[in-house]
Amino acid sequence: MMQNTINSSTVLHRVTLLPGAWVGSETSSVMQEVIAATGVLIEWERFDATDHVPKPLLDSAKRTGRLVRGRLSGVRTHGQLPPAVQLRQSLGSWCMMREVRAIPGAPARFPNIDVVVIREASEGIYTGMEHAVAEGVYEAIKVTTATACERIARHAYAWARAHGRKKVSIVHKSNIMKKSDGLFLKTAQRVAQEYPDIQTEEVIVDALCMRLVRWPESFDVLLTGNLFGDIVSDLCSGLAGGLTASTTTTTCEGVTLFENPHGKAPTLVGRDLANPIPMVQTGVKLLRDLGETIAADRIEAAIIAAAQAGCRTTDQGGAARCSEVRDTLLAHLASQEVEA
Repeated sequence: MMQNTINSSTVLHRVTLLPGAWVGSETSSVMQEVIAATGVLIEWERFDATDHVPKPLLDSAKRTGRLVRGRLSGVRTHGQLPPAVQLRQSLGSWCMMREVRAIPGAPARFPNIDVVVIREASEGIYTGMEHAVAEGVYEAIKVTTATACERIARHAYAWARAHGRKKVSIVHKSNIMKKSDGLFLKTAQRVAQEYPDIQTEEVIVDALCMRLVRWPESFDVLLTGNLFGDIVSDLCSGLAGGLTASTTTTTCEGVTLFENPHGKAPTLVGRDLANPIPMVQTGVKLLRDLGETIAADRIEAAIIAAAQAGCRTTDQGGAARCSEVRDTLLAHLASQEVEA
Protein backbone atom coordinates (compact mmCIF):
# COMPACT_ATOMS: atom_id res chain seq x y z
CA MET A 1 0.00 0.00 0.00
CA MET A 2 1.17 3.50 -0.79
CA GLN A 3 2.09 5.88 1.96
CA ASN A 4 -0.65 8.33 2.83
CA THR A 5 -0.03 10.99 0.20
CA ILE A 6 -3.31 12.86 0.62
CA ASN A 7 -2.95 14.01 4.19
CA SER A 8 -4.01 17.62 4.56
CA SER A 9 -1.53 18.54 7.27
CA THR A 10 1.28 17.37 9.51
CA VAL A 11 0.57 20.07 12.11
CA LEU A 12 0.01 18.79 15.65
CA HIS A 13 -3.30 20.02 17.02
CA ARG A 14 -4.35 19.97 20.66
CA VAL A 15 -8.00 19.32 21.46
CA THR A 16 -9.86 18.71 24.71
CA LEU A 17 -12.02 15.57 24.74
CA LEU A 18 -14.92 14.72 27.04
CA PRO A 19 -16.36 11.37 25.84
CA GLY A 20 -19.27 11.57 28.26
CA ALA A 21 -21.45 8.84 29.74
CA TRP A 22 -22.94 5.59 28.46
CA VAL A 23 -21.58 4.73 24.97
CA GLY A 24 -19.58 7.95 24.75
CA SER A 25 -16.27 6.24 25.39
CA GLU A 26 -16.88 3.67 22.63
CA THR A 27 -18.01 6.14 19.99
CA SER A 28 -15.29 8.65 20.87
CA SER A 29 -12.66 5.96 20.36
CA VAL A 30 -14.03 5.31 16.87
CA MET A 31 -13.89 9.02 16.09
CA GLN A 32 -10.26 9.18 17.22
CA GLU A 33 -9.30 6.14 15.14
CA VAL A 34 -11.00 7.48 12.03
CA ILE A 35 -9.35 10.89 12.34
CA ALA A 36 -5.97 9.28 12.96
CA ALA A 37 -6.43 7.20 9.78
CA THR A 38 -6.46 10.41 7.73
CA GLY A 39 -3.02 11.30 9.04
CA VAL A 40 -4.17 14.37 10.97
CA LEU A 41 -2.20 14.62 14.20
CA ILE A 42 -4.19 15.48 17.32
CA GLU A 43 -3.03 15.39 20.91
CA TRP A 44 -6.16 14.75 22.93
CA GLU A 45 -6.50 16.10 26.47
CA ARG A 46 -9.10 13.63 27.75
CA PHE A 47 -11.38 13.96 30.77
CA ASP A 48 -13.74 11.22 31.95
CA ALA A 49 -16.18 13.28 34.03
CA THR A 50 -19.80 12.42 33.23
CA ASP A 51 -21.98 14.18 35.80
CA HIS A 52 -20.07 17.35 36.69
CA VAL A 53 -17.75 19.96 35.17
CA PRO A 54 -14.28 19.86 36.76
CA LYS A 55 -12.15 23.01 36.68
CA PRO A 56 -9.20 21.24 34.95
CA LEU A 57 -11.53 20.46 32.06
CA LEU A 58 -12.47 24.12 31.70
CA ASP A 59 -8.82 25.13 31.93
CA SER A 60 -7.92 22.64 29.21
CA ALA A 61 -10.70 23.84 26.90
CA LYS A 62 -9.64 27.47 27.32
CA ARG A 63 -6.04 26.47 26.61
CA THR A 64 -6.72 24.36 23.49
CA GLY A 65 -9.63 26.48 22.24
CA ARG A 66 -11.61 23.39 21.16
CA LEU A 67 -13.63 20.86 23.12
CA VAL A 68 -15.31 17.74 21.72
CA ARG A 69 -17.89 16.21 24.02
CA GLY A 70 -20.35 13.34 24.09
CA ARG A 71 -23.57 13.25 26.03
CA LEU A 72 -23.32 13.92 29.78
CA SER A 73 -25.49 12.14 32.30
CA GLY A 74 -27.67 15.13 33.17
CA VAL A 75 -28.51 14.03 36.71
CA ARG A 76 -31.50 16.03 37.97
CA THR A 77 -30.46 17.71 41.19
CA HIS A 78 -32.67 20.29 42.87
CA GLY A 79 -31.21 23.76 42.50
CA GLN A 80 -28.51 22.64 40.06
CA LEU A 81 -28.36 22.96 36.30
CA PRO A 82 -27.57 19.85 34.20
CA PRO A 83 -23.83 19.34 33.55
CA ALA A 84 -24.13 20.17 29.83
CA VAL A 85 -25.75 23.51 30.65
CA GLN A 86 -23.17 24.18 33.36
CA LEU A 87 -20.42 23.49 30.84
CA ARG A 88 -21.83 25.90 28.28
CA GLN A 89 -22.40 28.62 30.84
CA SER A 90 -18.90 28.20 32.30
CA LEU A 91 -17.40 28.62 28.83
CA GLY A 92 -19.60 31.61 27.97
CA SER A 93 -21.59 30.01 25.14
CA TRP A 94 -23.69 32.35 23.03
CA CYS A 95 -24.42 30.54 19.75
CA MET A 96 -25.41 26.95 19.04
CA MET A 97 -25.55 25.85 15.42
CA ARG A 98 -27.22 22.62 14.35
CA GLU A 99 -26.48 21.70 10.73
CA VAL A 100 -28.96 19.15 9.44
CA ARG A 101 -28.34 17.32 6.19
CA ALA A 102 -29.52 13.80 5.37
CA ILE A 103 -26.76 11.31 4.54
CA PRO A 104 -27.17 9.89 1.01
CA GLY A 105 -28.07 6.24 1.30
CA ALA A 106 -29.22 6.45 4.92
CA PRO A 107 -32.91 6.32 5.87
CA ALA A 108 -34.49 9.77 6.09
CA ARG A 109 -38.05 11.01 5.94
CA PHE A 110 -36.86 13.96 3.82
CA PRO A 111 -33.62 12.99 2.02
CA ASN A 112 -33.21 16.46 0.48
CA ILE A 113 -33.41 18.44 3.71
CA ASP A 114 -30.55 20.90 4.26
CA VAL A 115 -31.36 23.20 7.18
CA VAL A 116 -29.18 25.09 9.63
CA VAL A 117 -30.57 26.19 13.01
CA ILE A 118 -28.66 29.11 14.54
CA ARG A 119 -29.73 29.44 18.17
CA GLU A 120 -29.00 32.20 20.68
CA ALA A 121 -27.49 30.36 23.65
CA SER A 122 -26.66 32.89 26.34
CA GLU A 123 -30.08 33.87 27.70
CA GLY A 124 -33.80 33.30 27.20
CA ILE A 125 -35.59 30.92 29.54
CA TYR A 126 -32.43 28.86 30.08
CA THR A 127 -30.76 31.29 32.46
CA GLY A 128 -31.82 29.09 35.37
CA MET A 129 -33.61 31.91 37.19
CA GLU A 130 -36.59 30.21 38.80
CA HIS A 131 -38.28 30.80 42.14
CA ALA A 132 -41.47 30.13 44.02
CA VAL A 133 -43.95 32.99 44.18
CA ALA A 134 -46.57 31.13 46.22
CA GLU A 135 -47.32 27.64 47.43
CA GLY A 136 -47.41 25.43 44.34
CA VAL A 137 -46.56 28.33 42.01
CA TYR A 138 -43.17 28.81 40.36
CA GLU A 139 -41.92 31.54 38.10
CA ALA A 140 -39.21 31.13 35.46
CA ILE A 141 -37.68 34.32 34.12
CA LYS A 142 -36.98 34.75 30.42
CA VAL A 143 -34.17 37.22 29.75
CA THR A 144 -33.92 38.96 26.38
CA THR A 145 -31.41 41.74 25.71
CA ALA A 146 -30.85 43.87 22.66
CA THR A 147 -27.12 43.12 22.78
CA ALA A 148 -27.55 39.34 22.59
CA CYS A 149 -30.27 39.61 19.94
CA GLU A 150 -28.06 41.73 17.72
CA ARG A 151 -25.02 39.51 18.22
CA ILE A 152 -26.82 36.32 17.18
CA ALA A 153 -28.58 38.02 14.28
CA ARG A 154 -25.34 39.40 12.88
CA HIS A 155 -23.70 36.02 13.29
CA ALA A 156 -26.54 34.27 11.46
CA TYR A 157 -26.57 36.64 8.50
CA ALA A 158 -22.79 36.72 8.22
CA TRP A 159 -22.65 32.93 8.32
CA ALA A 160 -25.41 32.65 5.72
CA ARG A 161 -23.62 35.00 3.34
CA ALA A 162 -20.23 33.31 3.84
CA HIS A 163 -21.72 29.87 3.13
CA GLY A 164 -23.85 30.79 0.14
CA ARG A 165 -27.19 30.49 1.90
CA LYS A 166 -30.13 32.33 0.37
CA LYS A 167 -32.70 32.77 3.13
CA VAL A 168 -32.90 33.40 6.86
CA SER A 169 -36.16 32.67 8.69
CA ILE A 170 -36.55 34.57 11.98
CA VAL A 171 -38.36 32.29 14.43
CA HIS A 172 -40.37 33.93 17.22
CA LYS A 173 -43.58 34.08 19.24
CA SER A 174 -44.00 37.83 19.33
CA ASN A 175 -47.75 37.60 18.91
CA ILE A 176 -47.82 36.47 22.57
CA MET A 177 -44.49 37.60 24.03
CA LYS A 178 -44.73 41.04 22.48
CA LYS A 179 -41.84 42.63 24.37
CA SER A 180 -39.21 39.86 24.62
CA ASP A 181 -39.78 38.08 21.31
CA GLY A 182 -40.80 41.41 19.82
CA LEU A 183 -37.31 42.68 20.59
CA PHE A 184 -35.74 39.56 19.06
CA LEU A 185 -37.80 39.94 15.87
CA LYS A 186 -37.31 43.69 15.43
CA THR A 187 -33.57 43.47 16.09
CA ALA A 188 -33.11 40.65 13.58
CA GLN A 189 -35.17 42.51 10.98
CA ARG A 190 -33.02 45.59 11.45
CA VAL A 191 -29.82 43.58 10.97
CA ALA A 192 -31.39 41.91 7.91
CA GLN A 193 -31.55 45.27 6.15
CA GLU A 194 -27.73 45.20 5.97
CA TYR A 195 -27.90 41.95 3.99
CA PRO A 196 -30.12 42.71 0.98
CA ASP A 197 -28.67 39.72 -0.88
CA ILE A 198 -30.29 37.35 1.62
CA GLN A 199 -34.03 36.79 1.68
CA THR A 200 -35.62 37.28 5.09
CA GLU A 201 -38.90 35.97 6.42
CA GLU A 202 -40.39 35.86 9.91
CA VAL A 203 -42.33 32.87 11.12
CA ILE A 204 -44.16 32.13 14.37
CA VAL A 205 -42.65 29.03 15.97
CA ASP A 206 -45.78 26.85 16.01
CA ALA A 207 -46.47 27.59 12.36
CA LEU A 208 -42.81 26.83 11.66
CA CYS A 209 -43.14 23.34 13.17
CA MET A 210 -46.18 22.59 11.03
CA ARG A 211 -44.39 23.76 7.90
CA LEU A 212 -41.21 21.87 8.78
CA VAL A 213 -42.93 18.49 8.95
CA ARG A 214 -44.55 19.12 5.57
CA TRP A 215 -42.12 21.21 3.54
CA PRO A 216 -38.70 21.28 5.26
CA GLU A 217 -36.93 21.82 1.95
CA SER A 218 -38.42 25.33 1.84
CA PHE A 219 -36.19 26.45 4.74
CA ASP A 220 -32.52 27.32 4.70
CA VAL A 221 -31.27 29.06 7.88
CA LEU A 222 -33.47 29.30 10.98
CA LEU A 223 -32.56 32.08 13.43
CA THR A 224 -34.04 31.35 16.85
CA GLY A 225 -33.96 32.12 20.53
CA ASN A 226 -32.71 29.60 23.07
CA LEU A 227 -35.78 27.51 23.91
CA PHE A 228 -37.28 27.43 20.42
CA GLY A 229 -33.89 26.57 18.93
CA ASP A 230 -33.49 23.65 21.32
CA ILE A 231 -36.81 22.15 20.22
CA VAL A 232 -36.62 22.95 16.52
CA SER A 233 -33.08 21.57 16.22
CA ASP A 234 -34.19 18.09 17.24
CA LEU A 235 -37.28 18.29 15.06
CA CYS A 236 -35.12 19.02 12.04
CA SER A 237 -32.72 16.22 12.98
CA GLY A 238 -35.59 13.75 13.10
CA LEU A 239 -36.75 14.76 9.63
CA ALA A 240 -33.27 14.00 8.27
CA GLY A 241 -32.91 10.58 9.89
CA GLY A 242 -31.95 11.41 13.47
CA LEU A 243 -28.79 12.70 15.10
CA THR A 244 -26.72 10.68 12.63
CA ALA A 245 -27.57 13.40 10.12
CA SER A 246 -26.80 16.43 12.26
CA THR A 247 -24.02 18.09 14.20
CA THR A 248 -23.95 20.81 16.83
CA THR A 249 -21.25 23.46 17.09
CA THR A 250 -21.39 25.87 20.02
CA THR A 251 -19.49 29.14 19.95
CA CYS A 252 -18.22 30.24 23.38
CA GLU A 253 -15.90 32.94 24.65
CA GLY A 254 -12.58 31.83 23.15
CA VAL A 255 -13.64 28.18 22.85
CA THR A 256 -15.48 26.22 20.17
CA LEU A 257 -17.52 23.36 21.58
CA PHE A 258 -18.32 20.41 19.30
CA GLU A 259 -21.27 18.61 20.86
CA ASN A 260 -22.75 15.20 20.19
CA PRO A 261 -26.01 14.87 22.17
CA HIS A 262 -26.35 11.25 21.03
CA GLY A 263 -25.41 8.54 23.50
CA LYS A 264 -27.96 7.81 26.25
CA ALA A 265 -28.17 4.10 25.59
CA PRO A 266 -27.37 2.22 28.81
CA THR A 267 -28.51 -1.12 27.34
CA LEU A 268 -25.88 -0.82 24.59
CA VAL A 269 -22.86 -0.07 26.77
CA GLY A 270 -20.05 -2.54 26.19
CA ARG A 271 -22.02 -4.59 23.64
CA ASP A 272 -20.48 -3.19 20.45
CA LEU A 273 -23.92 -2.02 19.29
CA ALA A 274 -23.64 1.78 19.52
CA ASN A 275 -23.84 3.93 16.41
CA PRO A 276 -20.50 5.79 16.09
CA ILE A 277 -21.52 7.95 13.13
CA PRO A 278 -22.85 10.95 15.15
CA MET A 279 -19.54 11.24 17.00
CA VAL A 280 -17.58 10.76 13.77
CA GLN A 281 -19.68 13.54 12.22
CA THR A 282 -18.73 15.70 15.21
CA GLY A 283 -15.08 14.93 14.43
CA VAL A 284 -15.64 16.10 10.87
CA LYS A 285 -16.82 19.50 12.11
CA LEU A 286 -13.74 19.66 14.34
CA LEU A 287 -11.47 18.97 11.38
CA ARG A 288 -13.10 21.73 9.33
CA ASP A 289 -12.61 24.15 12.19
CA LEU A 290 -8.93 23.11 12.37
CA GLY A 291 -8.55 23.83 8.66
CA GLU A 292 -8.14 20.12 7.86
CA THR A 293 -10.65 20.22 5.01
CA ILE A 294 -9.13 17.40 2.97
CA ALA A 295 -9.37 15.00 5.89
CA ALA A 296 -12.92 16.16 6.61
CA ASP A 297 -13.96 15.58 3.00
CA ARG A 298 -12.42 12.10 3.06
CA ILE A 299 -14.31 11.07 6.17
CA GLU A 300 -17.58 12.46 4.83
CA ALA A 301 -17.08 10.44 1.64
CA ALA A 302 -16.42 7.33 3.74
CA ILE A 303 -19.61 7.90 5.77
CA ILE A 304 -21.69 8.20 2.60
CA ALA A 305 -20.06 5.12 1.06
CA ALA A 306 -20.76 3.11 4.20
CA ALA A 307 -24.41 4.18 4.25
CA GLN A 308 -24.88 3.40 0.57
CA ALA A 309 -23.31 -0.02 1.12
CA GLY A 310 -25.91 -0.73 3.82
CA CYS A 311 -23.47 -0.65 6.74
CA ARG A 312 -25.83 0.68 9.41
CA THR A 313 -26.41 -0.01 13.08
CA THR A 314 -29.80 -1.15 14.38
CA ASP A 315 -31.04 2.37 15.12
CA GLN A 316 -30.66 3.06 11.39
CA GLY A 317 -32.48 -0.10 10.34
CA GLY A 318 -29.38 -2.25 9.87
CA ALA A 319 -27.54 -4.97 11.75
CA ALA A 320 -23.93 -3.72 11.78
CA ARG A 321 -21.98 -3.54 15.00
CA CYS A 322 -20.09 -0.45 16.12
CA SER A 323 -16.78 -2.11 15.25
CA GLU A 324 -18.07 -3.07 11.80
CA VAL A 325 -19.00 0.53 11.04
CA ARG A 326 -15.54 1.60 12.23
CA ASP A 327 -13.81 -1.01 10.07
CA THR A 328 -15.89 -0.01 7.04
CA LEU A 329 -14.95 3.65 7.45
CA LEU A 330 -11.27 2.76 7.87
CA ALA A 331 -11.37 0.52 4.81
CA HIS A 332 -12.87 3.33 2.69
CA LEU A 333 -10.19 5.74 3.91
CA ALA A 334 -7.47 3.21 3.04
CA SER A 335 -8.93 2.69 -0.44
CA GLN A 336 -8.84 6.46 -1.01
CA GLU A 337 -5.08 6.36 -0.37
CA VAL A 338 -4.58 3.60 -2.92
CA GLU A 339 -6.62 5.47 -5.54
CA ALA A 340 -4.58 8.61 -4.91
